[in-house]
Amino acid sequence: MYKPRKKIFWFAIISRITVLSLQFVFNILCSDHYADAFRSPNDISESVSLYDNIVTLLFDGITRWDGQYFIHITKYGYTYENILAFYPLYPILIRIIAACIRKIFFSLNINSSIIIAATLINLICFVKSAIIFYDLSKVVLKNGNTAYRAAILYCVNPATIFFSAIYSESLFAYLTYYSMLKSINLDVYVAFPIGLSILTRSNGMVNIGFPIYFQLRKLYNNFVTKYDKFSFRTLCQFVFKVTTLKSICLLCNIVIISTAPFILLQVYNYIIFCVPRSNEIFIPQHILNHSIINNFELQGSSNIEWCHAMLPVAYSYVQNKYWNVGFLKYYAVKQIPNFILAVPILYIMITCIKEYIVEHSKYFCTLGFIERINDTAEVVKVKKYPAEMLVFIVHGLFMTIFCIFFVHIQVSTRLLCSASPLIYWYCASTISCTPHYNDERGYESIENIYSKWKVFLFTQKKYILKDKLILAYFLGYAIIGCFMFSNFLPWT
Repeated sequence: MYKPRKKIFWFAIISRITVLSLQFVFNILCSDHYADAFRSPNDISESVSLYDNIVTLLFDGITRWDGQYFIHITKYGYTYENILAFYPLYPILIRIIAACIRKIFFSLNINSSIIIAATLINLICFVKSAIIFYDLSKVVLKNGNTAYRAAILYCVNPATIFFSAIYSESLFAYLTYYSMLKSINLDVYVAFPIGLSILTRSNGMVNIGFPIYFQLRKLYNNFVTKYDKFSFRTLCQFVFKVTTLKSICLLCNIVIISTAPFILLQVYNYIIFCVPRSNEIFIPQHILNHSIINNFELQGSSNIEWCHAMLPVAYSYVQNKYWNVGFLKYYAVKQIPNFILAVPILYIMITCIKEYIVEHSKYFCTLGFIERINDTAEVVKVKKYPAEMLVFIVHGLFMTIFCIFFVHIQVSTRLLCSASPLIYWYCASTISCTPHYNDERGYESIENIYSKWKVFLFTQKKYILKDKLILAYFLGYAIIGCFMFSNFLPWT
């Protein structure tokens, strides 16, 4: 019999094997669409062996779209200005693992080693993220069966192809869920995974809010416990206590350590692109030729505008210049199909947030700092959502608003699927799955708990309309996404 964590472990692995198999089949069956997208220039002097051709045949479908940027950064570093939109932790990890692979399998060239390294990193990070997500869900939802269903849904999420492609989604999801769990546990070292998540994706900066919230709530609870009434005097007495000062210092340390990688990254970007160098920068000829053909700005170019800004941060400038990212900039008639693609996840997020606010309106308005007082005369209603979801609701609300008004709307699916647990918690709470036992074994049927891959998604006999819609959305987007992405067709 497989316990829930073991079951999730195996199902996560099987889901990745399935995704990789689908992209291989779709890539073989259909010819690639010629997309007007960035492609890392090939070095014609690089040798290509039979093993390299096999790697390309098997995994070429996961190298599309942004995967080309990550491959380029891993190979050559930040050569072009537009590449600064992609953060360095994921390419650094790929480069380290790829170097080890080349030491062992010396017949593979750099490109093949990078593809294999990225695939391994994504596999490991995805499996670990699924297990961590289950642990996080158990703590927040206080229901093991719902947490299990949420983790299974995560394994077949609508953006699942991006968790196996050469994208940073799996790494970011792992670091984000890990940071969330450590924040709840008031772990003093939570700043490190948050700092790493910021080095992975720009929206990792939002994760700093989790330890800040839980630390402030701890301080507030300590204050309420010690003092009956609030006054300036009692506040001063509390603030200048040794334990309080230690907590404040810890909070400051968390913020400083978390943001330090981001600040260092901006300094690094400024140095390599804006500071004149006495010696000439060596740039491979094929990289130089590619920049001339595509009009890309190279390191040290005099045309880099953001270098002269009062606050020289490259990310927002590059996003605006090369992708036209900004407030309401994506609102155009020709983008209606992309808005339709994003409607399901935005609907789920908004519905979940709205239902929570209706259930816990007072708790939401006070941000959970004032505990709920239950009226004994009032009939206690069973809540769909635990009040402890508050900080995740606020986080999800911010991310949803940001997606609607600022980003390319179709990106909402993979952005929210890798950053917010709300989509999985909502669907896991909504889907009808009758427990087969009255104890902890109720998460699956007798047949399923002895199988590595059989789960309630595929074996439940009766489905209501909501179940069918959820399954159609998750599995439909997963399969169609594998087909579209692997053939260089536009997707989320």
